[in-house]
Amino acid sequence: MDNNVTGFSRRGFLKSGGGVLAGMMIPAGVKGLFVKEKASISVDVNDVRGMVAPEIYGQFIEHLGRAIYGGIFDESTGHFRQDVLSAVKQLNTPLMRYPGGTVTKIYHWKDGVGPVDKRPVRRNLIWGGEDSNHFGTDEFMQYSAEIGAAPFLTVNMNTGTPEEASDWVEYCNANGNSYFATLRKTNGHAAPYQVKYWGLGNEEAAKEDAGLLQNPGDYIKRAWYFAKLMKLQDPGIKLVLVGDTDEWNRKVLQEMHPVCDFISLHLYAGTQPGKPASLFSSIAAMEKRIEETAKLIHELTPEKVENFNKWYRFPCRQKPVKIALDEWGIWESGGTGDYGLEVKYNWNHALGVATFFNIFHRHADVIGMATWAQTVNVLAPIMTDKERLYLQTIYYPMLMYRQLCGDRSVAVKVEGPTFEGNPALDVSATTKEGVLTLAVVNRDPKEDIEIALNKRGDWKVYVLNAPGTAVENTFGQDVVVHGERVLKGGSYTAPAHSISFLRINI
Repeated sequence: MDNNVTGFSRRGFLKSGGGVLAGMMIPAGVKGLFVKEKASISVDVNDVRGMVAPEIYGQFIEHLGRAIYGGIFDESTGHFRQDVLSAVKQLNTPLMRYPGGTVTKIYHWKDGVGPVDKRPVRRNLIWGGEDSNHFGTDEFMQYSAEIGAAPFLTVNMNTGTPEEASDWVEYCNANGNSYFATLRKTNGHAAPYQVKYWGLGNEEAAKEDAGLLQNPGDYIKRAWYFAKLMKLQDPGIKLVLVGDTDEWNRKVLQEMHPVCDFISLHLYAGTQPGKPASLFSSIAAMEKRIEETAKLIHELTPEKVENFNKWYRFPCRQKPVKIALDEWGIWESGGTGDYGLEVKYNWNHALGVATFFNIFHRHADVIGMATWAQTVNVLAPIMTDKERLYLQTIYYPMLMYRQLCGDRSVAVKVEGPTFEGNPALDVSATTKEGVLTLAVVNRDPKEDIEIALNKRGDWKVYVLNAPGTAVENTFGQDVVVHGERVLKGGSYTAPAHSISFLRINI
């Protein structure tokens, strides 16, 4: 494949503008060796389950290993890596989270602004090594602007102070002649960045981390103070509060729901050794976690906050509390790099990513954002060495879901076979501007599935697949195949281990 990803093409799959093109024409009726099972999909386009927030397709970068230095930023030149930048742009991510992650517990934003030759080098006590701070707030804002993503910043609630977090809001969002607004202008950035999303800490319940807020009461007390000083700087910011167990979430929602725009969940699926299908059982457990948190939100938080005291001097939240999956992904053992986090993803993992996106669609009423952890080299869709990059298998479902799926989640019913205790088919249905899109994941590694559809007509079909579930991409080799065709009628055969997007005018 062409690793020089500007205007990149993979067998004609993409054009430089990011639109979908025919790659490999799929003849009608092509099946595997066997069509073992039959299934049905029924959609009710009038039963809207929720609006799909574009922010569910977000990404995440952290000062960890080669995620930033050697990933998106080239220390030898002091500039963004252009091949990586082009690949990230193709993903069309609407949201980027930074600077962590666990590293926020020791990160001080003031180290990373101003002339780069005067920025202090700090030891990364969390992930090891040293951080030059050559990539900091202004570089992150520039990167977010270049890829078209809204910035999402997470503040240090442990070794940092509420005043430090408030100063960061001022630096990013204030206009006028105040100290930190003027500092930003002095650093060459006249216009405010208008950062909307701010996370109050990260995984604070984790006693192993370098934090001190493992008790929910301690977190709540400190988070209220952070929230007050930050919202006094900019009353319009949206706050993401740390979530954890049901007990933790219950207390945070009860005490802080008036200023809690989002409560976070971190979901990492994994595979049991020698059991590829266990990945889908792990992901199913993640969906149950979402459902449990949604139930708590509905139980404990009113849609509209009443009687919020005016002497807070800033408004309460204006919309219902949503879930922020601000770290999600697939975390396998056996990787390389720092802490073994440079993980290779095979085609089975791509099927898992597609399943996650279907889950986000099905729960669009309560999921307000999601950021895949991470973007380059660390648990990432993009891998690099000093001169080259390649796209992991998981890159392709990320790209296609963003391009093809709609902004309204509608009711869908699936009846079909199972394999190794999992439904073989996982499906979501979305609509936009008169087009229905079915995202159909056949997770069975061996069998094609013939599917009866409750809507007949001319369907445009896009398919992603690979020679097998265990295959991986490497430098110079891309195993992912893709194509499109027109399907006439009311049935579709989903190839084994495939991701299909069926689109029809409604």
